[in-house]
Amino acid sequence: MSERDAWKVARELREAILRLELRPGRSLDEAALAESLSVSRTPVREAIIQLIADGLVVREGRSAKVAPLDFDDLPKLYDALLVASRVIHRLAAQNRTEEDLKKISEQMDMFKKEVASGEGVGRSETNFTFHMAIANAADNRHFAAFYEQTLIGSIRIARACFAGNTNDDENDIRKHLDETVRQHDLIFDAIVAQDADKADEYATLHHKLTKQRIKRILFASSPVLGDDLNLSSEWNLP
Repeated sequence: MSERDAWKVARELREAILRLELRPGRSLDEAALAESLSVSRTPVREAIIQLIADGLVVREGRSAKVAPLDFDDLPKLYDALLVASRVIHRLAAQNRTEEDLKKISEQMDMFKKEVASGEGVGRSETNFTFHMAIANAADNRHFAAFYEQTLIGSIRIARACFAGNTNDDENDIRKHLDETVRQHDLIFDAIVAQDADKADEYATLHHKLTKQRIKRILFASSPVLGDDLNLSSEWNLP
């Protein structure tokens, strides 16, 4: 087994979890996964260990399953994401290199192309890679790991919220995407200018945009969510 085999398996399983192809609570059969991915069980086992560390998989005795979505913990998750995001964007503005700027710009352009194409999964994935390019520019692996974990948690929540949702108005979606693109541009310009205060300000604004959209959709019907939400009053819509 090579480390690359385990990395490749972990990447494929991570994408399947984020796409909800492997749904919350689903058991992970090492033998079946190894056969479907055409690898031995060893890289699958190593990949599962990595996904447990990422919070995407949990161990129950000798078996593993996709981590459930804990909506009761949602306010705390978004509090953690805000802290991580503000730190990452400040550090990115302070530490970015020209190579970092090139990578961030490339990911930003890819997101814009996905917005134009109208493909939701592609938008989500390129949005993630855009923000992780910023995390890499921060040049602090500890904060980057914290940011990645909270960002992945928020993506899982968002995917679950939007799965099967038919209540979104097309005009509202377009306005949200246009504002997202605008804020990405503001964030990038602040990082280019090495303005940590502005990067922090725009990161906070961007977090608010995402949080408000999740709040609106939480109470719409979704085959993943069900009806047993018990959120704090801060998250209850008027």
